[in-house]
Amino acid sequence: DISLFAALSIALLFVAGWVLTRGANMQKFTFKTQPEQKYFLFLQQVPVPGSNNRLLCSGFWKLSRHINYLGEIVQALAIALPGVVATGQLWGLAYPLYYVCLFVPRQKDDDEACKAKYGAVWDTYVKLVPWRIVPGVW
Repeated sequence: DISLFAALSIALLFVAGWVLTRGANMQKFTFKTQPEQKYFLFLQQVPVPGSNNRLLCSGFWKLSRHINYLGEIVQALAIALPGVVATGQLWGLAYPLYYVCLFVPRQKDDDEACKAKYGAVWDTYVKLVPWRIVPGVW
């Protein structure tokens, strides 16, 4: 069994991951499909200078270059935690670890592809948004 506090904390963690993933993806979708909109919800849509409105560096996308990946990892952790907390077994953490192993190399591949696609503008973006997946860490 897990306590009510643990269950609510885990549910809140899942919602936080969902907000990161879905919010970031919705902001990017709005930026690309409705470029005339200057805001997504309350977040200002700021393009990278020189990108012709092709790269976004505000809102969720100011936190890290792949903030949606972090949201997916957080959601996977929240899904795994009830089993870990209830049993004390760490096997459940294999699920979020799978996402880490998936997204870290994918992020590197994505960055290489974007560097080839956007050139010097990508370098500007990397200076504006230095964190790859986890803001303030990596």
